[in-house]
Amino acid sequence: MPNLVSRLAAAVVSAVAAAAAVTIVSPAVSSAQCDAGQWWEPFSKTCLPLGVGPQPLACEPGQWWDPSGNLCRPLGVGPQALACEPGQYWDPTTNVCRPLGVGPPAG
Repeated sequence: MPNLVSRLAAAVVSAVAAAAAVTIVSPAVSSAQCDAGQWWEPFSKTCLPLGVGPQPLACEPGQWWDPSGNLCRPLGVGPQALACEPGQYWDPTTNVCRPLGVGPPAG
């Protein structure tokens, strides 16, 4: 009988350890994960259908389209990406570094 209890306890511990490992390794769900056929629009913080949303302007050479203001800016002017640590990305909507897998804050 003690041998059976030991085997049962070992099986339960193994199952719980496996479930814990899957939970720890799985990435967090981000608010930036949209359904198929949609894309994340960070300024309105919503998922939009493909083809809907801000359309890039035809900027002059030496300029780039800034979707946050829907205008053309000279190269080097406007939001500049931060040098984020490994495992982080630059969120241009708030100009901060965020951990990978974490979307922008709800607005």
